Amino acid sequence: MLTIRDILQIKAIEGIKLVAGSAGIDHQISVVNIIENPDVFDWLASNELLLSTGYIFKDSEELQNRVIHELAENNCAGLCIKMKRYFDRIPQNMIDLANKYGLPLLELPFEYTLSKVIAIINEKTNADYDALNRRSLDLHNTLFKIPLEGGGIS
Repeated sequence: MLTIRDILQIKAIEGIKLVAGSAGIDHQISVVNIIENPDVFDWLASNELLLSTGYIFKDSEELQNRVIHELAENNCAGLCIKMKRYFDRIPQNMIDLANKYGLPLLELPFEYTLSKVIAIINEKTNADYDALNRRSLDLHNTLFKIPLEGGGIS
């Protein structure tokens, strides 16, 4: 399964920077979603990487803290915030809290759209699953041939 560490090494989205929560760099990512609505807290899932422009929490330190807390409580993989829309820098309170919880907090360069990042990560995840399925099928075929060719367990 893809991890935060893996995302930082994807050439197609180079420039993403881990700014806090490095203790969670090996958090696994099962799905990527967008957080632009405070109602999302009821729908968070474990291993979910959340992307945001920061619009919903740009004016509220309390909501910034809640976002980090809720994501950590729900075992989300991390939070990636697009820079230069509503934040020139990620607020220090979010950095401190992400470090406390070990929740990866990433900066997304302005030139990337959220949809492009989702597509790239999904493509990488699908390629990893395809490779695993191919290996599984190869093993199945090898084991299936043994009795057909007169072999046994011995």
